Amino acid sequence: MQASWQYILLVSLFAVAYGKFETSNIRSISSGLSFGMCRGYCQSSINATGNPSEVIASKQPNFVDESYPPVRQQFSFSSTEWEQLVSLVDLKVFTALADTIGCPGCADGGIEWIQIDWTEGTKRVTFGSRNGVKGIASLVETLRQMREQYLSQF
Repeated sequence: MQASWQYILLVSLFAVAYGKFETSNIRSISSGLSFGMCRGYCQSSINATGNPSEVIASKQPNFVDESYPPVRQQFSFSSTEWEQLVSLVDLKVFTALADTIGCPGCADGGIEWIQIDWTEGTKRVTFGSRNGVKGIASLVETLRQMREQYLSQF
């Protein structure tokens, strides 16, 4: 009986350690939003990294337009903020998602995407603007808030 408890404890510790190891390999988390039938800044995105710990926000028009030149700004992002963001990621759930969910951009509804780069690969999931994504709802909402926060500063 005691051996089975030790086995369960060992398996549980391995699962926790493996999960932390998996998320510690994340290099960047990006999120963007774009609209096809649009004038002005139609594409916007953020890219958060842990090393260096920063967020780069950018926006640009769909076509060359002198009134709307592409803009990009770098912001500091603490290691605590990075760790909180990474804690929202379950790579097994994220990698199991389809590359495209629903009909992003249909009826000019806009296209939203999230991309995660980690040591072993890259995955981008694209979905309709302001739609939820089962399994990563907290990540989607946090990235939306971050986009709004950083992009509104310039």
